[in-house]
Amino acid sequence: MSLARAAGGVAAAALVVACSIGESTTETVTLPVRARRETRTCESPFARPDPSTLERCGDGKGRCFDGARTPIPAKDLPPCAGGDVCVPDALLEAGGGTLKSCTFFLGSKPGACMSLLVKDIAANKDVLQQDVCADDERCAPCVDPTNGQDTRLCGAIGVHEEACVGGEGARAAACCHGFGVCMNADAAPEGSRGDLSRDTCADDQLCAPAAMVEGAPVKCDVLGFDGVCLDTCFATMLRPTTPVMRGGCGPTEVCLPCAVGKGQGMPGCD
Repeated sequence: MSLARAAGGVAAAALVVACSIGESTTETVTLPVRARRETRTCESPFARPDPSTLERCGDGKGRCFDGARTPIPAKDLPPCAGGDVCVPDALLEAGGGTLKSCTFFLGSKPGACMSLLVKDIAANKDVLQQDVCADDERCAPCVDPTNGQDTRLCGAIGVHEEACVGGEGARAAACCHGFGVCMNADAAPEGSRGDLSRDTCADDQLCAPAAMVEGAPVKCDVLGFDGVCLDTCFATMLRPTTPVMRGGCGPTEVCLPCAVGKGQGMPGCD
């Protein structure tokens, strides 16, 4: 299983900005560290445990079950007593079936309803859309927009008879001096593709704002308007306005008013 995750830490770099002839100043720029994607392999047959034999958890939205036999890594689910984890009811009862289908917000791509018990889903609950999912679920993508890989959420799914095997995959490639993430061109919102450059990404990819891909916008306020922070490499026309439009964002960013960004697929505005 692969899900877009919020960064697990930060790295700092110094940016030198010339103020006048013979003078300079430095400002610390905080760059996000892109978390690795977790790849999980479950090869044994699907299990159909009797829910009545399992303890309720997660405010009644899940049941305690062996975390080694779930397609979602145990560390991404709430712990239960005795080493088990709280597995969402829909996943526990799937038995090789499929989760409810939905439409993922980024590019209107196919998705599956996933429980807020999963840490990544809960962390991005205000960005991921509910769509047709239940109140305690959000719509997660069938295909990871950063690499085109199957998230394994939309096919046959469930818990297994034997333990699954997990390992770390590659980080999504960074671009736009660390403030962008490379994503497959066909995964980008159709209306935004013409505004995104390849930058340092592969030939078949585009450099998209990390906030768009990871669902982690930084909100700001400029000239009395609500907005989101956007690096100037995604808004080159606004680069000369940085001193006025910064609005509390980073040294290389401007505060893009949501009046402009709305409808462009920018989390925090739509």
